[in-house]
Amino acid sequence: MSVLQNELTHLIFLAEVVLTARKKDLMEETLQCLLYVIKSLPEVEVPDSVGDQIAQLTQRIEDRLRQENERIQEIHANIAHTNRPAPSR
Repeated sequence: MSVLQNELTHLIFLAEVVLTARKKDLMEETLQCLLYVIKSLPEVEVPDSVGDQIAQLTQRIEDRLRQENERIQEIHANIAHTNRPAPSR
């Protein structure tokens, strides 16, 4: 199946509306649509400025996910530490 340029342009428009209007309840569907498009392409040629922005955003996403993961691990460690039985005297 081919997705026409006008359909892709409309998807870009919708994604921009969701992003700029901060429509968090539509973020998942928007990301899913964009993922389908991206997964269907073996590679994409983009201008250097766009490639730089993608690299910066990717780095920010990775950093944030690492921070959240570290925080979750810290919480689990604290829970495990507080759930340990007190040593007997």
